[in-house]
Amino acid sequence: MRQLTFILLIFSTTLFGQTNGEICIGKKDSLYSNILKENREIIVYVPQNENPYIQTDKYPVLYLLDGDILFTKTIGMLDHLSSDYGSERCPKMIVVGIINSNRFKDLLPIKSKDKQDSIDDFTKFMEKELIPYIDKKYPTQQYRTLLGHSLGGLRSANTLVYQPQVFNSYIALDPSLGHDMNVWSDKTHNLMKSKTFNNKSLYLAMAQTMPKSMDTSAIQKDTTGWSRHMRSIMRFANDINTNKNKGLNFNWKYYPNLTHGEVTFEGAYDGLKSIFSWYYNEEINRIYDNSTSVNSAVEIITKKYDVISSNMGLQVLPPEGSIMKIIDVLLSKGMKEKAVAFADLNVKNYPQSEMAVYYKNYALWGDKKLLSDLLPQKTAKEVSKLCLTESKLKSPTYNISETAINELAYQLLQEKNLQDALVFFKLNTELYPKSSNVYDGYGECLLALGKEKEGLAAYKKSLDLNPNNSNADGVLKKYNQK
Repeated sequence: MRQLTFILLIFSTTLFGQTNGEICIGKKDSLYSNILKENREIIVYVPQNENPYIQTDKYPVLYLLDGDILFTKTIGMLDHLSSDYGSERCPKMIVVGIINSNRFKDLLPIKSKDKQDSIDDFTKFMEKELIPYIDKKYPTQQYRTLLGHSLGGLRSANTLVYQPQVFNSYIALDPSLGHDMNVWSDKTHNLMKSKTFNNKSLYLAMAQTMPKSMDTSAIQKDTTGWSRHMRSIMRFANDINTNKNKGLNFNWKYYPNLTHGEVTFEGAYDGLKSIFSWYYNEEINRIYDNSTSVNSAVEIITKKYDVISSNMGLQVLPPEGSIMKIIDVLLSKGMKEKAVAFADLNVKNYPQSEMAVYYKNYALWGDKKLLSDLLPQKTAKEVSKLCLTESKLKSPTYNISETAINELAYQLLQEKNLQDALVFFKLNTELYPKSSNVYDGYGECLLALGKEKEGLAAYKKSLDLNPNNSNADGVLKKYNQK
């Protein structure tokens, strides 16, 4: 099986996918809800991986109510906050914009007091249908955030209080908590006195919807219906701060200079920073400091993701692509030992990843001479003998990595120079006998030479070393030899 070309690939960083010159920030999707008895439209954004060969990345999911309105601005915020420019204040996230065709039907909680804490159909739809659909179709991590504004903010707060298990964190932007003459606010006020949570987070934003001449003290004393909206938000915030509800990480902010609609942008930005306040690592640049030891540099990353794992309630490994970026920077600074240590970390975390192996080889061998430069001045057998001699040296002159030899062998195979190709495929089995991939390539070359028995034996060896090698499995099935 051919491994990735052993060259330094340069990938462009881009916020959005491009198709035929058009910028695409997401795609429309839909699913039929048996609970709601209707087709539901959604818009989905998946972060674009800068390296298309990486297949291991998974992402937390941000669910947006009124998704058609909030979708584009939220993606822009996330891209910034999760990037180097934004100091990586939050993770890259999949965004699911839920289009609410009937906002009142979707977003208003059950009104009846005796059923207030019962789950309603829209929450059932999110928990039982939408979330499983997204988890099955997209590369998700099991950490979910619900963001809503106005009536969507009410829905977000209601889900936190009455069905907190559905999401891990909640952002409520100027929520309509006083809707329906404070029915929701009154019942929730009493419930919050004894309510406990299990590692949940809430960010609450309040805009200015009263005359700017009125401060919050005057608004709280006002008894007119005009002030009910702000009073209900402040009441909810005060209930949480007073009761100090166990298991709830809470933060809120008043935006006196922003209107009900304007608060969606700044409030969402602050909300994401607040919800993921534990994500940022100010030590990250110490990795590139000459005074930081190799072990300490690796520890900076592993400790960061220990903290992330603890807060997210699941194991989160350092993303393969992020570690590759670190390796590139370290090599550009001449810090080979550190680069190799981070490459080892990637291989440890992603043992089946060809890219992880590729980058380890790159870190180890990128500064060595190429074997291909020896051909055709030397024969394949002479180069093979040299490689065996080089393998005994502490610091070889030539790149005799598994990947380099494998690529040279495949180059010769493509040129129909089968005998020379076989020399290098066989050499790889001698130098790297525990690698499934070298026997895969060896078997391919043997079959090309018409040596079926030996070729199938090599494929069997490859499959023994890696039972997940689908290529070897397919070849053996084709020959009915498995």
